[in-house]
Amino acid sequence: MITTLIVLHVIICVLLVVTVLLQFGKGAEVGAVMGGGASQAVFSSSSKGNFFTKLTTALAIGFMLNSIALTTLKSREAKKSLFDDEQELVAPLNSDTTTAPAATETPAAPAPADATK
Repeated sequence: MITTLIVLHVIICVLLVVTVLLQFGKGAEVGAVMGGGASQAVFSSSSKGNFFTKLTTALAIGFMLNSIALTTLKSREAKKSLFDDEQELVAPLNSDTTTAPAATETPAAPAPADATK
């Protein structure tokens, strides 16, 4: 599902870039880019702005909705940390728990009595 949305997202991005680059400012003619007089019938002066404007708007809306869908799906997966399954290698330095001395350790000898008395 996510892979399909990512592929769709890339396609929308490429189409959006192409449509924005095909649009010209005031006074520029699309017919010169498209090969002359034959394409002027499709992109006539009255409809060229409307066609590209509507296409750009539709692609922009698709881009935003796809971005929201991808973010929502990926955030559901991100509830779990990568380090949740890892074991601790050493005990924390500020551990509040006390550990019993190991069996191999010998208890400390009692302090000698004070000889000055």
